[in-house]
Amino acid sequence: MSNTTIHYINVNHRQFDDSLVRQSDLDDDRFVYSQCPVFNHKSSRVFVATSPINFKLQVIRRPDGEHLIRSTNASILEGDIDHINSPRPVVQLKFPRFVFWTHEDDVWFEFNDHPMTSLNNNFVAVPGWFNLSNWSRGCSLAITIVNESKPVIIKKGDPLFRVAFHPPNLNDGIILSQEKDPQKIDLIYEEYDKKQKEGQADKRWKPKLFSQTGQSKCPFSFLFK
Repeated sequence: MSNTTIHYINVNHRQFDDSLVRQSDLDDDRFVYSQCPVFNHKSSRVFVATSPINFKLQVIRRPDGEHLIRSTNASILEGDIDHINSPRPVVQLKFPRFVFWTHEDDVWFEFNDHPMTSLNNNFVAVPGWFNLSNWSRGCSLAITIVNESKPVIIKKGDPLFRVAFHPPNLNDGIILSQEKDPQKIDLIYEEYDKKQKEGQADKRWKPKLFSQTGQSKCPFSFLFK
């Protein structure tokens, strides 16, 4: 079995010591299904992000159209009126936030909710996927509130979302390599942010999201020469 390596940084490294945990490391082997090869094949290739802090928020939507977001830390929230006015309120959190890239071709990135958040935390994450090899991109957590009459309550260590990586050979193992050098992290994010703004301006990212990789080139290689 070969391996596919995925590199990533914690964007908020100066504030939170965030990293991803392999789901299989969190599984309880007392469950009978832990002996199932189908379950284990997937679990060993899925990674979980957990909350670095205790956090609480609630959206109050008034009939007069004035909406309030009450939270324990408003500085780590992002949102706009269009998202809040969705059938159920949607708010984006600034944590955990990662940027991923790979040297391999045609590796798809998948972002999913975690099954416990709707039960324990009153939200589900907004999912999605794309070809990571074509467009190195960060991930952040947008949450859809399940019951808007109740608050979202997150405790430190709670699972928030899951990510998975799908190389052409789905039997490949996945190795996550986290860059922890603060100076390199800042350089990588600076370069990433610049390319994102350029891409948003000319929409160069749209045709790359779901197409096969042409000529793969790591966008951050220059930092490691």
